[in-house]
Amino acid sequence: MPWCPKCRNEYIEGIETCSDCGVALVEELPEEINLEAPVILYTVKDEEIGNKFITYLKYGGIQTAGLLPDEDGELGIAVAGFEKEAAEKMFAQFESMRETEDKDISNLVQEIEQQLQELEEEEANVMLSELRTEASSVYVKKKDKYADLKFSGISFIVFAFLGFGLLLLNLLGYLNFFNKFSMLIMGAIFVIFLIIGIISLLRAGRLKNIVSEEEKVTNEVLDWVDENITDEVIASYMNEELSEEDNYFSVHSKLCQLVADQFPLFSKGYIDQLMDDRYNDYCEQQLNEE
Repeated sequence: MPWCPKCRNEYIEGIETCSDCGVALVEELPEEINLEAPVILYTVKDEEIGNKFITYLKYGGIQTAGLLPDEDGELGIAVAGFEKEAAEKMFAQFESMRETEDKDISNLVQEIEQQLQELEEEEANVMLSELRTEASSVYVKKKDKYADLKFSGISFIVFAFLGFGLLLLNLLGYLNFFNKFSMLIMGAIFVIFLIIGIISLLRAGRLKNIVSEEEKVTNEVLDWVDENITDEVIASYMNEELSEEDNYFSVHSKLCQLVADQFPLFSKGYIDQLMDDRYNDYCEQQLNEE
C-alpha cells in the first residue's frame, strides 16, 4: 500500500499523490527520526572544557546544548537532533576542525575562549542581550528574537543613512541646522547607529537558519503535550485544600518535571513557558464550563 512520506498516511492502491500534502506517495515509509532526541557531536576531556563549548553554542542561539556521556563513557557535547546542523556549522568555522579526524575537540579550547571573549565584549559594547545566556530564566522564541533583531538592525541602519543625508545637506548649504562641532558629534552618533544596525543584522543571520527547525520541533512538542498532559492529568494534580496561587505553583512544577523527563535537553525557560500556557488554557476551560 502507498504511503505519504510527509504526513505518513496510508492510501489505497492506484493513488499516487497525497491529497493533504501534495507530495508523491512511496511504497515504504522512511524510518521516523526523533528530532528531540539528543545527538552527541563531539567529546571533550573534562566538564570545565565542555562548559565553555556549551556557552559558545548558547551564544549562537542553540537552545538544547548540554553535556552527556557517550556510549564509551566519555563526556560528549550534545544537542537535540533538530539543532544538530546549526551546531555543526558553528564549529565548522574553526580551522583546527579541518586538521583532525578525532571526535575529541579539547584542542579547540583556546579558539573557543577567544570567541567567547569577543562575544562578551560585543555584548557589552552594543548593550544588546536578546540572545539567550545561561543566566536567562525567560525563554524567547528564536522567531521572535530573529524578528526583533532584524527590525532593530534595519531601523538603526535607516536612521544612520537618514542622518548622513541630513549632514550632507547641511554641509552643502541646503540646510543650516548644525555648526561644524555639532556635525562631528552627530556624525559620530550616526556611525554608532550604523554599527549597531549591522551587528543586529549579523545576529539575526545567526538565528535565521534554525527558526524553521524550532517551529517544527515546537509543533511536535505541542503534539506530545496534547497527548500526555491532558485535562485529566492536570486535574489529578489539583488540591482543593490549597489556594489558587499555591495550586498553580504545585501543578506547574509537576507538569514541568513531566516535560523535562521527556525532553531533558530543553531549557528550563522554554519548559516553564510551555507549561504556563498549558495550565492557563486548562483554567480558562474550567471557567467556561462553570
